[in-house]
Amino acid sequence: MWSSLSFCSRMCWGSPRSSSWLPECSFLLLIPPEDPRANQDTVSRSPAVRASDEIMEVEADLHGSQPMESSVGVLSVVASCVMVFGGALPYLPQYQEILRSNDTTGFSTRVCLVLLLANILRIFFWVGKQFELPLLLQSVVMISTMFCMLRLCCHVHNSNRVSTKQHRLSELDPRYFWQWTMFEDYLLFCLLFSVGCCLLTLLLLDSPLFIEALGGLALLLEALLGLPQLLQNLQQRSTRGMSVKMVVMWTLGDVFKTSYFLLNESPVQFWVCGSVQIVMDALILLQVFLYAPDAHSKFG
Repeated sequence: MWSSLSFCSRMCWGSPRSSSWLPECSFLLLIPPEDPRANQDTVSRSPAVRASDEIMEVEADLHGSQPMESSVGVLSVVASCVMVFGGALPYLPQYQEILRSNDTTGFSTRVCLVLLLANILRIFFWVGKQFELPLLLQSVVMISTMFCMLRLCCHVHNSNRVSTKQHRLSELDPRYFWQWTMFEDYLLFCLLFSVGCCLLTLLLLDSPLFIEALGGLALLLEALLGLPQLLQNLQQRSTRGMSVKMVVMWTLGDVFKTSYFLLNESPVQFWVCGSVQIVMDALILLQVFLYAPDAHSKFG
């Protein structure tokens, strides 16, 4: 401190010729001296202490964000589970309806054909171009569900059949395609179709054009899921035997699925397929009101 004052005195009195010596001296005298304790506090904070403080701040931020991240994680798991199993749920009311009425005329088994082909193709599409795992698992669950529906339809149809004549896949009669008597023929057809797709995929796996065409075909078939039911209702001019709950659940599921595709930025084919399915569902629901005066009771 004294050295600073002596330096100021020399600066002030050692320059009598300067006309601005008084303001300069006043300015220098107003500067407070440095506090040695501040330097000691700065020196005493070693790099290890500062790093520890930074770690504590980061941990506090993490603890504050953990509840939000856990909530997002739970919602993501729930959405994935809905995607995997939600597609099969609409067929539960139709399954119960067939069991109750012991009649399959209201349900088009070609819906099963469309879904089986679409999901088999989607599995091979995943081999060439990986997408979300829940969508792959959804295909496995859907294939199993369609086999259950076909097995029930074959059982009911055979129990009500009067004629003893059977139609088999080995006959290769196009008039009775997908109207076979035995459930094993449906399994055999799907097995042969899967083997053919497997061979083509192995041969053309390095072709991006083939992989994209495979995915496009799978989603095109899935988009036309409701078309067989729509045409059968139009041909019969009736929705008797068809579960309206199934179609309502189709609609809700397709809306959820399309939203899921958009939010997860899935390939464009997926949400285009979902949009077409929503239109099909709306047309089938319109048929319910056109062909059934007591449509409101069918929702009960």
